[in-house]
Amino acid sequence: MTQATSSYTDDIAIRVRGLKKSFGSFHIHNGIDLDIPVGKVTYIMGGSGCGKSLLLKQIMGFISPDVGTIDIFGERMDATNFQKLKHIRRHLGILFQNGALFDSLSVYDNVAFSLKERLDLSKSETDARVESLLKSVGLAMVHATKAPSELSGGQRKRVALARAVAMKPKIMMYDEPTTGLDPVTTMMVTNLIRDISEEHKLTTIVISHDTHVVFSVAENIAFLKDGKVRYVGPPRGVFEVEDADVEEFFVLETRYKEEKK
Repeated sequence: MTQATSSYTDDIAIRVRGLKKSFGSFHIHNGIDLDIPVGKVTYIMGGSGCGKSLLLKQIMGFISPDVGTIDIFGERMDATNFQKLKHIRRHLGILFQNGALFDSLSVYDNVAFSLKERLDLSKSETDARVESLLKSVGLAMVHATKAPSELSGGQRKRVALARAVAMKPKIMMYDEPTTGLDPVTTMMVTNLIRDISEEHKLTTIVISHDTHVVFSVAENIAFLKDGKVRYVGPPRGVFEVEDADVEEFFVLETRYKEEKK
């Protein structure tokens, strides 16, 4: 693995060490070591089937690794310990690939769901929080009464993001947030990720294979290949590392490299 240390500090939000995960004879993670720095936008990239989303699920505690450890703000993740898992997850927010909105609930009730479940707020306080959250993702209360089916793909992503940040997580994770979106909506979602990260001062992890958007928002890139992290560091470092697999993955972005000289 090639690691560029210039963009890293001693403040680590997530520390992954020696992570291994297999399903039968299929080895997906073969010893992943990775540090996610506090307050940065980190893109985890790689080809299909390299284990990007699987890594996210292990960080969330949905799946346990076979070997290795995951520490979140110094606390050891243990998917078998429900109380500890619940305690650690208070730091985490996640936006799934399809948004995972509740189809039977309005936009308002989707965004307010965790607020109602976890906080003792009055109706007026909940209304104010929902309005503020919708505004932060570029939507107005006029959308609040709509069903998810009445929204565009980009609007559904926005609502899902508003719901995900409602409980003020310290770490926000996105699983392939731009898959299936048109180029204009892709850039809208990408810019929204950056804006939300800055506004809420989040540590952000984005699982993606979209190399054409990563350079506009990422502060760090981790590249997975053959079950290991083959590169981690600043985006421009992918053009300087002597690794044929990294070079091949980002070959279409050579114009970006030339334009930035």
